[in-house]
Amino acid sequence: MKHILWIVAVAFIATIVFSWGMGGFRNKGSEVESGIVGIINGQKIQYQQFLMLLTQDIETAKAQSGSEELSEYRIRSIRDQVWQKIIRDVLLAKEIERLNIRASAEEVVFHLRYNPPDFIRSEEQFQTEGEFDMSKYQQALSDPRNYDAWIPVENMLRNMLPIQKLQQRVLATVRVTDSEVREAYRLENEKVNAKYLFFDPNSVSLENIEITDSEIQTHYENHQEDYKEPEKRKIQYILFEGKPSKEDSTQTLNDAQDILEQIQNGADFEELAEEYSEDTGTASKGGDLGFFGRGAMLKPFEEAAFSAKVREVVGPVKTQFGLHIIQVLARKIERGETQVHARHILLKYKTSPETFDALNEKAQYLYEEITSTKGKYFAELAEEEGLSIEETPLFQNSGFIPGIGMASHISRYTFQEKIGWVSQPMTSGENIILFRISDIQKSRIKPLEEVKTTIQRILTTEKQKDRAGELCRQVWEKIDKGVDFEESASEDSLEIVETGLFSLQSFVTGVGRDASFAGTAFRLRIGEVSQPVEGDRGYYLIKTIDRVEFDEKVFEAAKESQKETLFQKKQQMAYTAWFNSLREKADIKDYRDYYFN
Repeated sequence: MKHILWIVAVAFIATIVFSWGMGGFRNKGSEVESGIVGIINGQKIQYQQFLMLLTQDIETAKAQSGSEELSEYRIRSIRDQVWQKIIRDVLLAKEIERLNIRASAEEVVFHLRYNPPDFIRSEEQFQTEGEFDMSKYQQALSDPRNYDAWIPVENMLRNMLPIQKLQQRVLATVRVTDSEVREAYRLENEKVNAKYLFFDPNSVSLENIEITDSEIQTHYENHQEDYKEPEKRKIQYILFEGKPSKEDSTQTLNDAQDILEQIQNGADFEELAEEYSEDTGTASKGGDLGFFGRGAMLKPFEEAAFSAKVREVVGPVKTQFGLHIIQVLARKIERGETQVHARHILLKYKTSPETFDALNEKAQYLYEEITSTKGKYFAELAEEEGLSIEETPLFQNSGFIPGIGMASHISRYTFQEKIGWVSQPMTSGENIILFRISDIQKSRIKPLEEVKTTIQRILTTEKQKDRAGELCRQVWEKIDKGVDFEESASEDSLEIVETGLFSLQSFVTGVGRDASFAGTAFRLRIGEVSQPVEGDRGYYLIKTIDRVEFDEKVFEAAKESQKETLFQKKQQMAYTAWFNSLREKADIKDYRDYYFN
């Protein structure tokens, strides 16, 4: 029952958002309250609560991947997922409150006794031969020693049941008619096989294709929306790299030598690897790398490992990853080549807090000097300190900054302040950045000169497609006059392609999902050749050669299964549409950029 309590604790976190408090203190000059990561329809989401959910999901992801570290991209993705889940939970809670949906005590007791949630049903201790065993569950439920264990399950049901009722209310109007089932079955199971000739615009010669200035001007004037560009900005920035100092590197070397000395004095290599190694892939295995041959490891590591005797410990060996202490466990010859079985302890070079503090002090000093001139001498003061200045190209407010990478907090400040504004020192990964807004390009329609080449390429492609259509019509005219489909293809050295059986909604080999192609093939009689068909990629002549018709008997046998599948699909679509509408009407303020890089 302790195990059940732990599961319930994890599952119950998802409902905590319903009772989050208000809290927070407003920062001077900012709409954001301290400790508030967002506001959803007036409900304030506290940073600590968000962080708790985020930490839980990150730890789950680490456990699933078997890694002790996740990439910045993966963490950012998890952060977004957590935020979306919070939005969902708050909006559902608000809607439940608005509709006054409640779960009575009788309903909670009924579900606890006779309809436990899925995570309970999937617990091995409540199963017999892989299936949920109600008698085992009832026995555990009735045992007075487990009384305290069921209280959180009861509380969770009290929160879950109103959500289920809300979902049932939303989906109550979903219906599936017999005609819908028949049509869905037909779309999936009626199939045709066709042959086709493809007239590819890309194979059309560019010779004699001319694009005039008048055509470019007309296209530009008729497609202004296509050339709209959002506001863009530039920043000049000074990068204080958070590299390990000489002292930091010396400390790492001292640590490695200390571990080596412990091993030489009899300490267990495996235990030290588990405790100190920063190779997340092998630390839990005592640093074991298994057998490897030459060329599998970095050169310094390889040379040390292949030079050492069995059971010998060597190091510290320096590679681009850090310092390694290596122990060779065995050797063998496989396919004429020597292989070594080794384990290692990796210590990475890291920037110490003291080094980072010194770097921050330097950046803070320069910031104060620059702001004392109101930012006018940004470049001059940086030069006096022997620091180089970089400048980005113009960029949009997307979170990504050329030369810096993903830095949504820097991007946000760049687009909310005025030109010439100088930032305080900000972290970006392991670095510190001091920047100045150097240029602002307002939202605009790109001038013709900037897009002329693009337009010329578009018009050329259109004319190539027109030419492909002309070639297609010429072949069709011969077929229309009685020349055989295959013979026409042979005369013009065209390749006939056979699709194989496909349904109206399926992917067609060599064509893709092209409604014009598929619709035409299904309308043709067997042996009939289509007129020119303009598809997504070019032009086609299609000849249907086989058809699998609707089978009434097979349909009747599969009707109920098809109906259930379609019903679930319509339910999902209806619920998604309802929730998307709820979200579109919501007032959502996202302040995560104030807390996360």
